[in-house]
Order: sequence, then C-alpha cells, then structure tokens
Amino acid sequence: MIGERLKNLRKNMGYTQDDLAEKLSISRSSLSLYEIDKRDPDSETFNKIADFFNVSLDYLNGRTDDPNPIRDVDQDLHDEHNYTKELEDFLKDNVTTAMFQDYGDWSDEEKRDLLQFLKGQKALREQNKGK
Repeated sequence: MIGERLKNLRKNMGYTQDDLAEKLSISRSSLSLYEIDKRDPDSETFNKIADFFNVSLDYLNGRTDDPNPIRDVDQDLHDEHNYTKELEDFLKDNVTTAMFQDYGDWSDEEKRDLLQFLKGQKALREQNKGK
C-alpha cells in the first residue's frame, strides 16, 4: 500500500523520482522499489516521507484514507476557548459561584481538569438517562 500512496503523493506534488529521492536523501532506485512495493523503507526514511508530504504514518501504511488526521492547532485553540467559555458560564450560577469563589486564582490546568471532570459527569448522566 505504501508504494501506491507514495507514488500518488509524489506525482501530485509534481516531483520526479530523481527530485524526490534527492530531497529525501535516498537513491532513486530505493524510491522506485518503495513505489512498486518491492521494498519497505526503514523507519527513518518512512518518517522522512511522512514529514515531507505532511501526512500521517497511518495514511502511508493504508490504515486510514485521511492523510492528515492530526488536529489543526487553530482548531485546538478554538476548542479550548469554547471549553473555557462553558466553564465560565457554569460558574456564573450563584450556587456554583459560592463553591468556587477563588476560581480566578486557579491555574489553567486546574480549570481544564475541572471542565474535563464536569464533562465526564455530564456524559455519565446522559448515558444513565438512556438506561
């Protein structure tokens, strides 16, 4: 499977075998053997290929058809902001405000831990409703 994926990635980027082999610091003959699945790259070369094309190792191995299952950092920051907003909304309630008077002094890690705990409790409650 790696051969077909590697060849498609190389062609989509407009590289010849010679071009790509040079960029990866491998011989063209090795690259050719990888592309026809006659030889597997060693782990260092395998990682170089994934890094060069910005795809996951699972994609190269054929375990997934999504070349970039790694989450986007911007999306992670957006999600983090949403989690913080949820927690702040929760803490606006008078009862919870009394319980968490020193919330403003908490570290970001403590706030994230609390949010994860609350989400887990919510998920359990919803799961139990279905029973």
